[in-house]
Amino acid sequence: MRQLKIVGVTKCPTGIAHTYMAAERLEKTGEKLGYKIQIETQGSQGTENLLSKREIEEADYVIIAADIAVDGVERFAGKKVLKTPIKPVLRNTEKVFASLENEAVTMEKTQGEDEENIMENVAFPVMKKGEQVAALQQLMNGASYMIPFVVVGGMFIAFSLTFGSKASAGGMVVFSDFWHRIKAIGDIAFAMMYPVLSGFLAFSIAGRATFAPAMIGAMIAMDGELLGTGEGTGFLGCIIVGYLVGYLVKWMNTWKVPKAMKPMMPIFIIPLLGVALTAFVFICILGKPIALMMSSLNHMLVVLSASPQTAILLGLVLGAMVGVDMGGPINKVAFFFGVASIAEGNPQIMGIASTAIAVAPMSMGIASLVDRKKFSKEEQSAGFYTIFMGVIGISEGAIPFAIADPGNVIPSVVLGSAVAGAAAAVAGITSSVPHGGFIIGLLGATNYVLRYFLCILLGVAVSVILVLFLKGRNRKEKQHK
Repeated sequence: MRQLKIVGVTKCPTGIAHTYMAAERLEKTGEKLGYKIQIETQGSQGTENLLSKREIEEADYVIIAADIAVDGVERFAGKKVLKTPIKPVLRNTEKVFASLENEAVTMEKTQGEDEENIMENVAFPVMKKGEQVAALQQLMNGASYMIPFVVVGGMFIAFSLTFGSKASAGGMVVFSDFWHRIKAIGDIAFAMMYPVLSGFLAFSIAGRATFAPAMIGAMIAMDGELLGTGEGTGFLGCIIVGYLVGYLVKWMNTWKVPKAMKPMMPIFIIPLLGVALTAFVFICILGKPIALMMSSLNHMLVVLSASPQTAILLGLVLGAMVGVDMGGPINKVAFFFGVASIAEGNPQIMGIASTAIAVAPMSMGIASLVDRKKFSKEEQSAGFYTIFMGVIGISEGAIPFAIADPGNVIPSVVLGSAVAGAAAAVAGITSSVPHGGFIIGLLGATNYVLRYFLCILLGVAVSVILVLFLKGRNRKEKQHK
C-alpha cells in the first residue's frame, strides 16, 4: 500500500506557542500513523520549513491548522485541503487525520483569475462555497500584526518615562532631548498600530486590494479634527473600518467589469472608491456616535478601576477570561481588550491581563514538581519548561496539562487567574506592553514591580493548591470504587 503524503501549514494569532505546538503534534502523530508529512510554520519569526512546489504537488492532502489568515494559500489550489482551528489539533490530533478522507475539500480557483493569479485576493483558504472566516479570526488577524507596534511603542515610552522624566504638576515630563526622541518613536509606533489593525483585518476578508482604503480609513477614523468630534474613534472605529472596507471590497470584487478594466480595479478604482465611501460614512454618520461611545467606555473603565469594589470585579472577570482557554478565543478577547486599552491611555487593563497570563503555565509546572505522583511522566518532565513558559508570558504552556485532565486543571487555572487579576486590579498594576509573565516586571514595563510579582505568585499559589487537592480527591474516589 502506497504511503500517503501530507503537507500542512500552522499559524496562530501571536505566532508563538500554538503555531509550533500544532506543527509538532501533526508531525509526530502523522509519522506514528505511517504518513509522510511536512509542516510549514508561519510564526512570529516568519515562515519556516517552507513547503516546496514539488512537496505540494506530490501531497495527497493539505492540512491548514490556523486561527487567522495564512499566507500563500493559492499554492494549494486543486489539492484536497482540510481547514481546522488549532485547538482540535492540540486536543485530538489523530481525529484530525481520521477526518481527512471525508472532510477535506478540493480548493477551487477563484473565478475570473488566470493560472498565474490563482486566488490572489483570498487571504484565507476557501473550502466550501459561501463559507466565511469567523469574525473573531478576522479580528485576530489584524491584532496579530498590530501587536509588535504596541510592544515597540509601549517599551520606548516606558523607557523614556522611567529613565528620562520627572514628576510635575501636570504629570510625568520628559526632561532630556535624547529621551524625548525615544518617546517620540514610541508615539509613532502607537500611531501606526491603528492603520495596521484595520489594514490586516480587511486583508483577511478580501485580500490586498483592501490595504489602501482600510489604512487611510483608519487614519480618518482617528482624526478628531477631521471628524469634527474633538477626539478620534479609537480602536473600535478602526475595527469597524476594517470590517467595512473588507466586505465593501469583497463586494466590489464581484462586479462584472470589462476585461480591459480589470487591472485598474485593485490599484485605482477600489482604493479610490473605498477611501471615498469610508470617509463619507465616518465623517457624516459613524464618527460622532463611535467617538462618544469610546469616550464613555474609557470613562467607565477609569471609574471601575478607581474603586476597590468594582476593581475586584473587573479583575476577576478579565483574569478568568485569560485563564479559561489559555491562548484560545476567550483569552484573546481579554488580551485584545488590554491591548486596545493601552492605546487609549488606560494600561491598567493590560496590567490585569499581564498578571493573569503567567498563572496557568507556572502553576501547572510547579504543581507537577511539588507532587509528582499526581502527574504523568510526560507532565513531570515538562515541569521546569512549563514554569519557564510562564516566566516569559506564554500561557499556552499549560495546554498539555489541560488536555490531559481538563476537569481538574481548567477550574484550578481559572480560579488562580481570576485571583491574580483581582489582586492586580486592587493593587493598581499597569502594563505598557501587551504581554505577561515575570519578564514584564524585569523589563520595567509595569509601575509596581514587586506588587506585580506578588499578584502573580498569589494566583499561582491558589491554582497549585486547588489542582493538587482536586487530583488527590479524584484519586481517593477511584480507590474507593
